[in-house]
Amino acid sequence: MGRLLRGVIVMLVSLGFLASSLAYAEDIICVDLFEVFSKYKKTEDYDKLLEEKQNKKEEELEKEKKELDKLKEQLKLIKESEREVKKKEIEEKTSEFNDLRRQALLDLKKERDTRMKEILEDIQAAIEKYAEKNKVKIVLKKSAVSFVDSKLDKTKDIINIINKEYKK
Repeated sequence: MGRLLRGVIVMLVSLGFLASSLAYAEDIICVDLFEVFSKYKKTEDYDKLLEEKQNKKEEELEKEKKELDKLKEQLKLIKESEREVKKKEIEEKTSEFNDLRRQALLDLKKERDTRMKEILEDIQAAIEKYAEKNKVKIVLKKSAVSFVDSKLDKTKDIINIINKEYKK
């Protein structure tokens, strides 16, 4: 009899938790952060900007590489006595070129990271604004949940908010 009573109490408590969690179901939403990120107009604009900068840097580096290649070709044509001086010049230019290329990559990475952080902050602000306006208590990442009822997925709403607020 004691076991049966304990089982009934456990079941009633469980049902109470279930009922209370269902009462809060409208306080929980889900957002696909990757979709918001990829459909955010600022992301597209920054991608274009960074691509343009990368292409410009690659053109500059290509010019430097051609000059370096010319020096290497000249090395084959000069006298043996002048060759050592030219070799040192080529080594210095090669080192400068490698430093320039490394710095260009670092600069682009740093700018990309800065812009990514800015975009993620915008997304977080949009989610918080939506949650506050709609009295949402919990926002889940869609990638962290096995199943979400489509009524709880507010990704499109967040995309609309963030793109409406974005000014170039």
